Amino acid sequence: MNVDPVDQGSAPDTLWTVTNTAEALPGVLTPLAWTFWNEPCEMGMRRAFHRLGVIPKSGVRFATTADERYSAAFCGRYSANVDQMRLMADAMPGTSANAMEEQLLGAVRPGVANRPRRGRYPIVAVSLPRAARRLPKELAALRAETDAWWRASVREAATADASRCSALLTDAMDRFQTVMEPHAVSTMLCQALYEQVTKLAATAGRPELAGELVTGGDVEEAALVADLWDVAHGSLSMEAFLERHGYHGTNEGQVSSRSWREDTRPLRAQLDALRSLGADASPAAGAARRATARTAAQDELLRALPAVRRPQARLILRLAQRYVPLREVGKAAFLQCLDVGRAASRRLGELLAASGAIDDPDDVALLTTAELRADVLPRDAHAVVGERRAQRQRHLAVRVPDSWTGEPVPIPADDAGADVVGDTLDGLGVSPGVYEGTARLVTNPDDPSLQPGEVLVCETTDPSWASLMFVAGALVIDIGGAVSHGAIVARELGVPCVIGTRRAAGWLRTGDVVRVDGNTGTVTRVKAASPF
Repeated sequence: MNVDPVDQGSAPDTLWTVTNTAEALPGVLTPLAWTFWNEPCEMGMRRAFHRLGVIPKSGVRFATTADERYSAAFCGRYSANVDQMRLMADAMPGTSANAMEEQLLGAVRPGVANRPRRGRYPIVAVSLPRAARRLPKELAALRAETDAWWRASVREAATADASRCSALLTDAMDRFQTVMEPHAVSTMLCQALYEQVTKLAATAGRPELAGELVTGGDVEEAALVADLWDVAHGSLSMEAFLERHGYHGTNEGQVSSRSWREDTRPLRAQLDALRSLGADASPAAGAARRATARTAAQDELLRALPAVRRPQARLILRLAQRYVPLREVGKAAFLQCLDVGRAASRRLGELLAASGAIDDPDDVALLTTAELRADVLPRDAHAVVGERRAQRQRHLAVRVPDSWTGEPVPIPADDAGADVVGDTLDGLGVSPGVYEGTARLVTNPDDPSLQPGEVLVCETTDPSWASLMFVAGALVIDIGGAVSHGAIVARELGVPCVIGTRRAAGWLRTGDVVRVDGNTGTVTRVKAASPF
């Protein structure tokens, strides 16, 4: 039997979690998707931590075993190494390993202690502000460069030969690593600033203001929704929209998925809901309302703080407004890298199928990037593809726990939500407001069934969900945290959101009447759906 590329081994005492990682790469990964992500993401993160002074230059390496890396794949699921993240957190002033574990898992295991590496603190104190100062211009330049490269490369890949496709795939992975470095820096800064804003709001005795206080930046998905609104209302062509946003699509973190530039049917299915809304519901009108609410929240916060705290508070709020949106800038750039990898591998699949090396172009998803880039397939490629297809079916039939030590014990996929007791489920309130409405379970953004005003209940989101999030009355998202994609976009769209519920998509049913409290983080089933 061949080694399963998406099921890696673990030492018996290493702690793993999928609580946050599943937002970036939900579901079961294909060998192509995981091997595109694995080393470039690891190296990009390590370069970022070195830039921040957290690890020495010797730490910027791709370790031999998964236990020494920040992430691995188990049963096809992208998983984070909690022990490695604890080591990183212990080197940073202002946080700790236990704080990192609580962020990743929601709680800290009994008996574990912080082991601060104070020798790194002076290095971080110098490196972090320097990295923060250069980050906005760096990401803006990288985003513009990547955008132009994406357009040219996906066009070239459509007719390229195998050698050129292999080169494009390599280029896409290299650029992905380059983008991941500043993206990881922005993610860490975003998390730190959000924590500072929430502390300010708590100090002022108004914790519910935090969600309003971190809105107002130039968020990529807000522009996406505004452009799609214009398509729906006839002031922008679909062709122009795809030139700007065609790299998005269902399950877009997977290189083997299809983007909107390849298939516009999922996109067109979202237009009817936007057409049904009046001008007062437009993205521009909503942005104006949220700007007013943000200004009011800032004024209220400052009035509630002692005068001596106000200058620092104003600085933190300005920094949050500047840096929180940068997380989505980096994400847009690395999604474009993924889309070039998608275009190159798609073309390779066509060429390999035409030559008889594989049976179907889509079988390319069951090959690894190393096999494709070397242009030398396994000698028994048909058998390897067949075996990996069987492995994938086994992974699809199970899920893994939220966290575990050593090797995970798989759980049947169909029992999600069975352990929820009662009519209330807790998560994180990340976008303020209380809303009561009818739940609609949606498993992918291609589903046109969500009606304006319904409560969108889903496992996770990515930018391709933005228009559904816009028309929803409230959001309940199983996977993510306060500065994850779903939370940031919910705040910018002004939609109440509870995230990190973990079991809602298995617990709630379409037709349930639910109350979503984006302030306290609770989801209450007010009335169960009719069984008929």
